[in-house]
Amino acid sequence: MGKKELCWSLLIKAVKALVALFTLFAMGFFVESLPYARSLPFLSLKLPVSVLLNAVVSLLGVIVFVKFGAESSAAFDGILDFMPGSGRLARSVIKILSLLFAYYAFQDAVFPFIGGYEWAYQALFLGFTLFFLIRAGLQVYHSSEEISKFLVGALRPYKSPVEPGKKAVDTK
Repeated sequence: MGKKELCWSLLIKAVKALVALFTLFAMGFFVESLPYARSLPFLSLKLPVSVLLNAVVSLLGVIVFVKFGAESSAAFDGILDFMPGSGRLARSVIKILSLLFAYYAFQDAVFPFIGGYEWAYQALFLGFTLFFLIRAGLQVYHSSEEISKFLVGALRPYKSPVEPGKKAVDTK
Protein backbone atom coordinates (compact mmCIF):
# COMPACT_ATOMS: atom_id res chain seq x y z
CA MET A 1 0.00 0.00 0.00
CA GLY A 2 1.39 3.41 -0.96
CA LYS A 3 1.89 6.31 1.39
CA LYS A 4 -1.06 8.17 -0.08
CA GLU A 5 -3.40 5.26 0.63
CA LEU A 6 -1.96 4.90 4.13
CA CYS A 7 -2.60 8.61 4.76
CA TRP A 8 -6.22 8.21 3.63
CA SER A 9 -6.59 5.13 5.82
CA LEU A 10 -5.17 7.03 8.80
CA LEU A 11 -7.50 9.95 8.11
CA ILE A 12 -10.52 7.62 7.97
CA LYS A 13 -9.52 6.02 11.29
CA ALA A 14 -9.02 9.47 12.86
CA VAL A 15 -12.42 10.73 11.68
CA LYS A 16 -14.03 7.49 12.90
CA ALA A 17 -12.49 8.02 16.34
CA LEU A 18 -13.52 11.69 16.38
CA VAL A 19 -17.12 10.82 15.50
CA ALA A 20 -17.23 8.23 18.28
CA LEU A 21 -15.67 10.66 20.77
CA PHE A 22 -18.06 13.45 19.78
CA THR A 23 -21.03 11.10 20.23
CA LEU A 24 -19.81 9.96 23.64
CA PHE A 25 -19.17 13.46 24.90
CA ALA A 26 -22.48 14.74 23.57
CA MET A 27 -24.15 11.94 25.53
CA GLY A 28 -22.10 12.83 28.63
CA PHE A 29 -22.99 16.52 28.35
CA PHE A 30 -26.68 15.66 28.01
CA VAL A 31 -26.65 13.37 31.03
CA GLU A 32 -24.73 15.92 33.10
CA SER A 33 -27.22 18.64 32.26
CA LEU A 34 -30.20 16.58 33.41
CA PRO A 35 -31.43 18.17 36.66
CA TYR A 36 -32.44 14.88 38.25
CA ALA A 37 -29.06 13.25 37.50
CA ARG A 38 -27.10 16.01 39.26
CA SER A 39 -28.92 15.67 42.55
CA LEU A 40 -29.46 11.91 42.62
CA PRO A 41 -26.77 10.25 44.75
CA PHE A 42 -25.05 6.99 43.82
CA LEU A 43 -23.74 4.95 46.77
CA SER A 44 -23.35 8.12 48.85
CA LEU A 45 -23.98 11.85 48.70
CA LYS A 46 -20.35 12.30 47.61
CA LEU A 47 -21.00 10.79 44.18
CA PRO A 48 -23.97 12.00 42.13
CA VAL A 49 -25.19 9.81 39.28
CA SER A 50 -24.15 12.45 36.73
CA VAL A 51 -20.51 12.28 37.88
CA LEU A 52 -20.53 8.49 37.76
CA LEU A 53 -22.05 8.44 34.28
CA ASN A 54 -19.56 11.04 33.09
CA ALA A 55 -16.73 8.87 34.40
CA VAL A 56 -18.14 5.89 32.48
CA VAL A 57 -18.45 7.98 29.30
CA SER A 58 -14.89 9.26 29.80
CA LEU A 59 -13.63 5.70 30.22
CA LEU A 60 -15.32 4.75 26.94
CA GLY A 61 -13.66 7.79 25.33
CA VAL A 62 -10.26 6.67 26.56
CA ILE A 63 -10.92 3.19 25.17
CA VAL A 64 -11.90 4.64 21.77
CA PHE A 65 -8.76 6.78 21.71
CA VAL A 66 -6.44 3.90 22.65
CA LYS A 67 -8.18 1.67 20.09
CA PHE A 68 -7.51 4.33 17.46
CA GLY A 69 -3.82 4.17 18.39
CA ALA A 70 -3.78 0.40 18.00
CA GLU A 71 -5.63 0.48 14.66
CA SER A 72 -3.49 3.28 13.21
CA SER A 73 -0.16 1.77 14.22
CA ALA A 74 0.36 0.02 10.88
CA ALA A 75 -0.44 3.21 8.98
CA PHE A 76 2.17 5.14 10.98
CA ASP A 77 4.71 2.39 10.27
CA GLY A 78 4.07 2.74 6.54
CA ILE A 79 3.93 6.53 6.39
CA LEU A 80 7.00 7.10 8.56
CA ASP A 81 9.01 4.28 7.00
CA PHE A 82 12.31 6.05 7.71
CA MET A 83 11.76 5.36 11.42
CA PRO A 84 11.46 1.73 12.44
CA GLY A 85 8.74 1.21 15.02
CA SER A 86 6.99 4.53 14.41
CA GLY A 87 3.65 2.82 15.01
CA ARG A 88 4.77 1.80 18.49
CA LEU A 89 5.90 5.40 19.10
CA ALA A 90 2.51 6.69 17.98
CA ARG A 91 0.77 4.25 20.34
CA SER A 92 2.89 5.48 23.24
CA VAL A 93 2.12 9.13 22.45
CA ILE A 94 -1.60 8.35 22.19
CA LYS A 95 -1.47 6.54 25.54
CA ILE A 96 0.21 9.57 27.12
CA LEU A 97 -2.53 11.83 25.76
CA SER A 98 -5.15 9.37 27.01
CA LEU A 99 -3.60 9.44 30.48
CA LEU A 100 -3.65 13.24 30.51
CA PHE A 101 -7.32 13.21 29.60
CA ALA A 102 -8.18 10.45 32.07
CA TYR A 103 -6.44 12.26 34.92
CA TYR A 104 -8.88 15.17 34.71
CA ALA A 105 -11.87 13.09 33.64
CA PHE A 106 -11.90 10.83 36.71
CA GLN A 107 -11.00 13.36 39.40
CA ASP A 108 -14.61 14.21 40.31
CA ALA A 109 -15.48 10.54 40.71
CA VAL A 110 -12.38 9.57 42.69
CA PHE A 111 -11.34 12.54 44.85
CA PRO A 112 -14.39 12.49 47.19
CA PHE A 113 -13.45 8.97 48.27
CA ILE A 114 -9.70 9.38 48.73
CA GLY A 115 -9.64 12.51 50.89
CA GLY A 116 -6.08 13.16 52.01
CA TYR A 117 -4.65 10.63 49.54
CA GLU A 118 -4.89 12.63 46.32
CA TRP A 119 -1.14 12.14 46.05
CA ALA A 120 -1.72 8.42 45.38
CA TYR A 121 -4.00 9.26 42.43
CA GLN A 122 -1.43 11.71 41.09
CA ALA A 123 1.44 9.26 41.64
CA LEU A 124 -0.41 6.53 39.76
CA PHE A 125 -0.91 8.74 36.72
CA LEU A 126 2.64 10.08 36.96
CA GLY A 127 4.02 6.54 37.01
CA PHE A 128 2.08 5.44 33.93
CA THR A 129 2.89 8.68 32.09
CA LEU A 130 6.60 8.34 32.82
CA PHE A 131 6.52 4.70 31.68
CA PHE A 132 5.06 5.58 28.28
CA LEU A 133 7.24 8.70 27.98
CA ILE A 134 10.41 6.70 28.62
CA ARG A 135 9.19 4.04 26.20
CA ALA A 136 8.66 6.69 23.51
CA GLY A 137 12.07 8.25 24.21
CA LEU A 138 13.81 4.90 23.95
CA GLN A 139 12.00 4.21 20.68
CA VAL A 140 13.25 7.50 19.23
CA TYR A 141 16.75 6.79 20.55
CA HIS A 142 16.69 3.30 19.01
CA SER A 143 15.69 4.79 15.66
CA SER A 144 18.01 7.81 15.88
CA GLU A 145 20.40 6.56 13.20
CA GLU A 146 17.61 6.03 10.67
CA ILE A 147 16.09 9.40 11.57
CA SER A 148 19.48 11.07 11.18
CA LYS A 149 20.02 9.48 7.76
CA PHE A 150 16.58 10.67 6.68
CA LEU A 151 17.16 14.23 7.87
CA VAL A 152 20.62 14.49 6.35
CA GLY A 153 19.27 12.99 3.13
CA ALA A 154 16.50 15.62 3.09
CA LEU A 155 19.04 18.41 3.54
CA ARG A 156 21.40 17.10 0.86
CA PRO A 157 19.24 15.30 -1.71
CA TYR A 158 21.87 15.52 -4.45
CA LYS A 159 24.46 13.54 -2.49
CA SER A 160 24.33 9.80 -2.12
CA PRO A 161 24.75 8.50 1.42
CA VAL A 162 28.28 7.37 2.24
CA GLU A 163 28.64 3.83 3.49
CA PRO A 164 31.38 3.11 6.03
CA GLY A 165 34.63 2.14 4.32
CA LYS A 166 33.77 3.75 0.98
CA LYS A 167 34.64 7.17 -0.41
CA ALA A 168 31.94 9.68 -1.15
CA VAL A 169 31.05 10.09 -4.81
CA ASP A 170 30.40 13.63 -5.94
CA THR A 171 27.30 13.64 -8.19
CA LYS A 172 27.42 17.30 -9.25
